[in-house]
Amino acid sequence: MLFYKDNKSRYVHPLTGKKSSENIKKDIKKLFGTFSISEVIFVITKLFFHYTLLQLFVQPYQALTIAELIAWGVFLISINIGIKVVELFK
Repeated sequence: MLFYKDNKSRYVHPLTGKKSSENIKKDIKKLFGTFSISEVIFVITKLFFHYTLLQLFVQPYQALTIAELIAWGVFLISINIGIKVVELFK
């Protein structure tokens, strides 16, 4: 919703002044796809690091916390790269 509010001018046809629902749908699909792929990357990264840290005999709560922090970092990087790849902001 905030993205739409900030970018209202992109979704209004310049000649008619009407909303271009096609552009809105296209951008929502891009956002959904990017977030979905990044979420899968997050889960895989978290599971991998959690398992690896447990194999290294790190305490379970510490392993979970470290894996979560690493996964969040990877998630944020992947979401930013994903948005650039789908060219959401031109």
